[in-house]
Amino acid sequence: MPDWNELDPANAVENATRAMKLAEDWLGVPMVLAPGDMCNPHVDELSMMTYLSQFPEAKLKPGAPLNRPTDALGCSARGPGLEPTGVKQTRDAPFTVFTPRGSNGKLAVSCTAPDGSDIPVKVGERAADGTYTCSYVPQELGDHNVTILYNKMDIPRSPFRVGVEPISDPSRCRAWGPGVDGGGLVEKKPAKFNVETGGAGEGTLTYRVTGPDGTELGPDETRLAQDKEGQYSGSYLPNQAGPHVVTLLWADQHIPGSSFEVNVAPTPPDSKKVTVAGPGVESNDLVVGQPAPFKVFTEDAGRGELDINVRGRGGDIECEIIDNGDSTFDCQYVPEDDGDLFVKVRWSQVMIPKSPFRVSAQPPVDASKCEATGPGVEPRGLRVSQAAPFKVSTKGAGPGKLDVDVRNPQGNKVPFDTHTIRDGSGVSYTPVSPGQYKVAVTFDGDHIPNSPFDVGVTDPSQVRLSGPGVTDGQPLKVGEPVRYEVDTTEAGPGDLDASHQWGNKAEQPCEVDEKKPGVYAFEFTPERAGAEKINLTYGGFPVPTGPQTVNVLDPSKVKVHGRGVEPGLITGQPAPFMVDCREAGDAPIAVRIEGPAEPKLDTTTDRDRCQRCIYYPKEPGTYEVHVNFADEPIPNSPIMVEVAPCTDPGRVVVSGPGVEPTGLVSSQPTYFDVDTRMAGEGDLDVSVTGPERSHVNVNAVDNQDNTFRCHYEPKLGGDHTVVVKFAGQQAPKSPFAVKVKWATDPAKVRVWGDDLDSGVAGIESVFHIDDTEAGDGNLDVIIEGPQEAPMKMETNPDGTKTCRYTPPVEGDYLVHVKFNDTEVPDSPFKADVDAATDANRVRAYGPGLRPEGVRVGDHGSFKIDTQGAGRGNLDVKVDTPKPRTSKVQTAPSSDGPHITDANYNPTAVGTYKVNVLYAGDHIYDSPFTVAVNDPTKCKITGPGVNNKELARVGKPVVYQLDATQAGPGTVKAAAKNPNGAQVNFDVEPIPNSNGKYKCSFVPDDAGTYTVTATHAGHAIPQVPFALGSVDPTKVKVGGEGLDGGRIDELLPIDVDAREAGPGALNLGLEGPGAAEADVDDNKDGTFRINFKPSTAGEYRFNMKFAGEEVPGTPFCIPVRNVKNAKVSGLDKAPYFVGEEICATVDTRKAGPPDTPVSARVQSPSGGDFEPEVEMPAKGYSKVRFVPEEPGLYDLNLALLGEDLDNMPAKLEVCDPSRCQINTGGLECACVGEPVYFTVDTGDAGPGELDVAAKEAGNKKLPISVIPVADEPGRYEVEFVPTKAGDVEIPVLFSGRSVPDAPLVVPVADPSKCTVQGPGLEPRGLKADRQTYFDVDTAKAGVGDVDISIVNMDSMQAVDFDITTPNKASHHVEYTPDAAGHYEINVRFAGKLVADSPYSVSVSDPSRVTAYGPALEGDSIVKEPAHFTVDKSEAGEGELQIDVTGPGAPEVEIKDNGDDTVDVTFVASQPGAYDVKITFDDEEVPKSPYTASVVRPPADASKVMVKDLSAQPLVNEPNEFTVDCSAAGGNGFLEIGVQGGYVPAEEITVRHVGEFSFAIKYLISKPGEAVISVKWHGEHVPGSPFRVYVSETGGDAIDV
Repeated sequence: MPDWNELDPANAVENATRAMKLAEDWLGVPMVLAPGDMCNPHVDELSMMTYLSQFPEAKLKPGAPLNRPTDALGCSARGPGLEPTGVKQTRDAPFTVFTPRGSNGKLAVSCTAPDGSDIPVKVGERAADGTYTCSYVPQELGDHNVTILYNKMDIPRSPFRVGVEPISDPSRCRAWGPGVDGGGLVEKKPAKFNVETGGAGEGTLTYRVTGPDGTELGPDETRLAQDKEGQYSGSYLPNQAGPHVVTLLWADQHIPGSSFEVNVAPTPPDSKKVTVAGPGVESNDLVVGQPAPFKVFTEDAGRGELDINVRGRGGDIECEIIDNGDSTFDCQYVPEDDGDLFVKVRWSQVMIPKSPFRVSAQPPVDASKCEATGPGVEPRGLRVSQAAPFKVSTKGAGPGKLDVDVRNPQGNKVPFDTHTIRDGSGVSYTPVSPGQYKVAVTFDGDHIPNSPFDVGVTDPSQVRLSGPGVTDGQPLKVGEPVRYEVDTTEAGPGDLDASHQWGNKAEQPCEVDEKKPGVYAFEFTPERAGAEKINLTYGGFPVPTGPQTVNVLDPSKVKVHGRGVEPGLITGQPAPFMVDCREAGDAPIAVRIEGPAEPKLDTTTDRDRCQRCIYYPKEPGTYEVHVNFADEPIPNSPIMVEVAPCTDPGRVVVSGPGVEPTGLVSSQPTYFDVDTRMAGEGDLDVSVTGPERSHVNVNAVDNQDNTFRCHYEPKLGGDHTVVVKFAGQQAPKSPFAVKVKWATDPAKVRVWGDDLDSGVAGIESVFHIDDTEAGDGNLDVIIEGPQEAPMKMETNPDGTKTCRYTPPVEGDYLVHVKFNDTEVPDSPFKADVDAATDANRVRAYGPGLRPEGVRVGDHGSFKIDTQGAGRGNLDVKVDTPKPRTSKVQTAPSSDGPHITDANYNPTAVGTYKVNVLYAGDHIYDSPFTVAVNDPTKCKITGPGVNNKELARVGKPVVYQLDATQAGPGTVKAAAKNPNGAQVNFDVEPIPNSNGKYKCSFVPDDAGTYTVTATHAGHAIPQVPFALGSVDPTKVKVGGEGLDGGRIDELLPIDVDAREAGPGALNLGLEGPGAAEADVDDNKDGTFRINFKPSTAGEYRFNMKFAGEEVPGTPFCIPVRNVKNAKVSGLDKAPYFVGEEICATVDTRKAGPPDTPVSARVQSPSGGDFEPEVEMPAKGYSKVRFVPEEPGLYDLNLALLGEDLDNMPAKLEVCDPSRCQINTGGLECACVGEPVYFTVDTGDAGPGELDVAAKEAGNKKLPISVIPVADEPGRYEVEFVPTKAGDVEIPVLFSGRSVPDAPLVVPVADPSKCTVQGPGLEPRGLKADRQTYFDVDTAKAGVGDVDISIVNMDSMQAVDFDITTPNKASHHVEYTPDAAGHYEINVRFAGKLVADSPYSVSVSDPSRVTAYGPALEGDSIVKEPAHFTVDKSEAGEGELQIDVTGPGAPEVEIKDNGDDTVDVTFVASQPGAYDVKITFDDEEVPKSPYTASVVRPPADASKVMVKDLSAQPLVNEPNEFTVDCSAAGGNGFLEIGVQGGYVPAEEITVRHVGEFSFAIKYLISKPGEAVISVKWHGEHVPGSPFRVYVSETGGDAIDV
C-alpha cells in the first residue's frame, strides 16, 4: 500500500478492507478473515495465524502499485524563470520542476505579481522522469513570487523571489560627440559620435542621417560599430554643406535628444590639397621651343582661383590654363632659353606645396660631356643587398637618351632604378651576390667616358666567426687568452678588421693573420668581467652578425656579506646575506647551506646580478654556507657560521595519551611527553585539574635530554584540563581539554520505579535506570512473562534511562537489568501483573457474523473468545428484520476453555443484528450487522438468456439482474471467453430500482462465451448460459486489385471472413466514373470481387460483414491514365549544384488525387537516386532534389509505376564554385596600365561566363573576355583602370558569382600621393640632425612605398627609418651625414610620385670656422680689428656676423668668393666684444667668440690734472680731477697725500667715466702738503704737487 502513511487511523475497518483486498488481488492471499475480525483485538489467534501464514510464500503479481510515497522535500526546481535576476517583462520565463521518480503527488504552481495579482502559470504534463515543464509571462516590473507546492507542501526554496526587469529602456542611452553636438563639422569630413546603451536593456541601435536636400545618407557614407558591451562609435560623411538631422533609435525608439540637428560648414580653400603632375613641373629634360604641359588637381582643395607664373632666364613666360570643369586644369608653356625655369602655382593667392617648381630645359646631345660618379661605379666599396647609387651628369650634353646596363659576375642583367636629378640622372642598383660587376652607361647610343665600369661587390653577411663563447656559448675567464677564426671565402673580395671592446670603453684592435686565402685568425685576452664585444668589418662594412658578445667571468670578484654570514646568529631568527656578482660577470649563482638541520633558504636575484638570500636556522651549531658561481665554488666558500640557541615556548612539543581529548578512564594511570629541545632554555610547569576544579597530582620525570614524561591518574570521570607552561608561557595548544570516562562497574547501576514489582495487564509499566557512574558498557533490559512484552528504553538529558513496557496478560513478569552481561544489584525484579475486565478484548468471529453471504435457512454459527478479557458473564441475542429477537444457542467450544460456540437460524431475508455482551458491555464490533439473502429469488434477462441473440466483439453486452426479492447482498457477474479465460462484468445498481442491477461486459473474441452470476456469493437461477459473438474485424481483404491499375483493366479483390464467424458480406462502391464490380461467394467463408474501372481516379469500396464495417473500409483503389499527367517547373535552367531542382506534376486527371508520382534521377557520373517527393495539394506532386555535381542529369517521373510522357527529362546543372580564377598580376595595378587574369570554367559544367569591372562610384570599365585557344572553358580577361582605388570585378558563371569573386584589385595612382615635411625643404636642413617627411597615399590606392636618399656630392646612400602609423601614412626619418646636396626618390607601387625626386640642400654650421688676430689676441681701441670666417665645408646657407660690446663698433664684411669672408670692425671703447656668427640660422661652434679690445700702452705724460687748489682748506674736503682718457693703460692710478705734520685724514678716488677720476682728500692741520699722482707707476706731469693748507684757501690750478 504505497500511501499507507496518508491513511486515517480512525477508519480502521476501511483501511483493513483496502489492505486485505490489495493482498488478495496482487499477492493471491484470500480473505479468510473479515476486515472487522482483523481489527478486533479479540480475534481468534489461530484464524489470524492461518491468514498471516500465507504471506511468506506469496508472490507479487506484475503491475502491483509499488510507487513510493510522495515527498515534497525530494523535489527541486530550477531554470531562468526562478532566478533572482534576468527575467524580462512580457517575455516567457521558463523553469522545470523535478519530482522523485515513481511518486504520485499533486503539483501546484502559482505566481504573484508585485501588486498581489495572480499571473497564469503554464504547467506541462508530467514526464516519465518525474519532471514538469513550466512557464509564465510577467506583465509588470518588480519582485514576483513563484510558489511551488507538492502535495500541498512547499518544495525546498519555495516561494522563489524573482526580479522582473524591463526589456529595453531607451531613456538610459546617451549620445555625444561632434556628429550629434554639431561642433566644427565640415563637408566631406567624417563627423564622429559615441553612444552608450548601458542599462538600456535589450535592443538594437540604429541610426540615419538626412542631408539639407532631404536625402538620407547611404550605407557607404555612414558607419556604426560596437566597441564593447554597451558602447558604440559611429560616423557619417556629409557630402554637402547645410543642416543635417541625425536620428538615433534604440529598440526602434528615440534615445534622449534624438533627432539631433547639426550644421555642416562648406570646405574652405586649402592650397595644401592642390597637386600638380606633368613634365612642365617635373622634368629636367625639357627642350627649348617645345611645349611643356602639366596638370593641376584641386578636387579636395575647396573653392578657389588658380594662378600660374613661369619664369626663365629671359623673364616671365606665358602659360595657358584650361579649366576642365572637374576640379582639374590643363596647363602648358614653351621654354625660351636653356637652363632652370621656375613654375609658381597659387590657389586663392596662396602658394601650393613645393611651389615654385624648378625644371630645366636642355641643349643638343653630346655624350662626351657626360660624367658618371658615385659608389655604383667605384672599383670598391659596395656590398650586396645595399643600394649602389651613382649619378650621371648630362650637363651640356643635350636631351639625348641615357641607357644603363648592369651585369653581375655571371653575366646576367641586374635590375636598376633611374631617376632624374639636376644636370643628369640618378641610377641605383642592388647587387645580390658578391663579385665583379660591369656597369655600362651610354648616352644617345655612345659610351660615356670610362664606360663600362668594373665594380667590386662584397657580402659581409657571408663572413663566419667561430671560437670560444661564440660557437659553444661558454663564458670566458679573465686573464685567459682566446683565439678566433674568421672564414670569408664566401664573402667576396675585401679586407678584414677585428677589434674587441668592453662596455663603453674604446675598441682595442686585434692583429689579424691570414692562415690561408679567405681564412683569418686573431686573439686577445679579456681583462675584466662582463660583456665583451667582438667587432668585425669586412670590405669596410660591419659584419651583419656582429658585434658578437661573449660573457667574461671573474669568480674572484664575487662578494658575500650580510648578517647571515657573520657571528652572532641565534636559532629561530632570519639570517639574511647578499651574494654580489656585479663585478664578477653574468653567470648562475647557486647557494647551499648545510648544518645541524637543513634550514629553509629563500633567494631572490636583482637585475644588477645581486642575489639576496635569507635562511632560518632551526638548531644551534655550525652551519656551512656554500656559494657557487658558474658551477664552481667562489674563493673562501664554504663560509662557516656559528648559530646559538634561543628560548621559544612556541617550539615546545606536547604529545601522548594524557593530552588526547578522549580515551582516558577513571582510576587508570596515564602519561604525556614534553619535548623542549627546540625551545631553548626555560623551566617546565605542568598541572592537571579535574571536575569541579579538583586537583590531580602530576609527576614530571626529566629525561636529562630536554624531554620530560609526565604521569597522572584521574580519579573521577568527567572533563579535565592539562596545562603545560615553558619559561612562564603556555606551550602550543595548552591548556588541553581531556574527557575521562568512568571505569566499568555494574554495581554502580541504580534501578528504581513503582512498576518494578506490580502492574495491570494492558496498562503501561514504567521504571528508571541510572548507569552514568558505571563506566563504559552495554546496558540490557529483558522482560520475561506469560507473553512477550516489548520494552522501549529512552535516554534522558541527564544520562539516565526510562523504560516502558505493557504486559499483555496477567501473571508474573521478571525484569532483568544487566550491565556488560552482569546483573545489576537486586536484578531480576519480579512484577505481579493482574488482569482487568475489558469487553473490548472479547472477540467474536465465524460465518454467522459475515456482513453478507448468510442465506435463509442456513445456520448462523460463530465463536466467541474471552481470553484476556477478565472475568464476566457472556450474553448473546439476535435482532431479526421483524420486530422480534431470534433465539441463539450457545455452548462451550471444544477449541479451548475461553471459546464459546453460538448458533442462530435466519428464516427470512433482511438485515439481522447480532448482539454479544460481556459483563454487560458490548464486545468489540458488537452489535454485528448480517445481511441474510435468498439467491433463488434473483432473475437475469439479456442476450443468450433463453434466446440466440449474438454479441459483437468489442461492443458492450448488457444484462439486467432483478434481486428485489432476494434480500441484501452483493451482485457479481462473469464470463469465460472461447479460450477459457475469465472476463469480468461491470455491475451497477439501477437508480431508484430497489435491487435491480445493470451487468455488462465487452467480448474480446469471436466464439461462444459462458456467462455466470452470483448474489451474496451464491449462484442465481438461469446461470450459466452460452452467448455467441461475431467479430467483423477478423475479416481480411487482399488481392492485386487493391493496388490499383490502368483504366479498362480487370482488378481482382479477395475477402476472407473465416475467422470472423458467420455473416453476410455487403459491398458499396464510389468513384470518378462508371465501373463494374461483381461479388462471388466461395461458400467457405471467402469471397472474390471482380472490379473493372473505366475512368482514372480513386475508387472507394465500403465493405460490411454481419452488418458492420470490416477493417480497412473504405478501400481506396487508385486507377491511372498517365497520358493526362502534366509536368511543370523544368524550364528554369540554368540549374546549380547544391540548389534544389523542383518539378510540379499535375495528376488530377491522371490518377487518384492523393497519389504522388515516383521519381528517379541519374547523375552525370552514372549514379542514380530517388529524389524527395511531396504532395502540397491533392492532385499535385512536388519532386525535389539537390544536384551534387555539374553536368547532364536524367529525371524520370512515373505514376503508379508507369513512366510519364517525355521521360526522362534532361537537366543541365553547373557549379560556379568549381570555376578557378588565376589572380596572378592582380596583387596591384596602376592607373593606365593593362591588367590581365584568366578564368577556368572547365570543371564547372555547362554555363556562360560574364565578367565586368567597376571602379569607385560604380563606373564601369571596358573589359575583354577572350577564350583561350585549345583550352576549352579557359578565358583571358583584360582591362585598364583609370583611377586609384579598388576595382571590383564581378565574375559570374551562369549568372552566379564564382569563388574569390567579386575580385577586388587595388589600383595605385602614384600621382595622387602627397609627400611633405621638413625633410623635403630645399633649404634649412642640418647635417647630423634627424629630419623627416611624410608620405600620404590615402588617395593613391594601394601599393608599396619605396624610398631612396642619396648624398649627391659623395654619391653615398643615406640610411632611413620608415614607420606606418596607419595604412595610408608613412613617416620617414633620416639623418644627413654631411653638408651638401641630397636627392630623395619616393616611389609608390614602383612609380615615382609627383615632384620626385626631391632635391634638398643640407648645411653644417659645425663646419664653419673663424680665425684671425681679432679673435686670437687683443685689439686696440679705435683701430681696425680683423678676422676671417671659412664656410667652405658647411654647404649652402646664409652667413650672419654680429659684433657687440661696450661701444657700437663699425663692422665691414667682405666676401672673398671662395666661401670665406673677411671681417673688419673698429671699437670705440675698450672691453670684451661678443662676435656672434650664425650660419643658416644657427650659431657656429664657439660662437659667440670673445674679441678683446684694449687701450694703447700707458703714457703718463698724457695725463691731465685739473682743479687742483694750491691752498686747500684745512679740515674741509678738497677736490681735483685726474683725466687719463688720452694716456692709454687700463686704469692703474696711484694718489698719495702727505700733510706737513700729520698724514691726510681721508682720501677718496672715484672713476667718473672715460678714464677720468674725481679725487677728494682732507687734512686736519694747516701747513705744506705733498700730493703724488702716478699712472701705471709713472708720475704724471707736475707730480708730485706741493700745496699749502690754510684756513682761507686759494685758487685752483690745472696741470
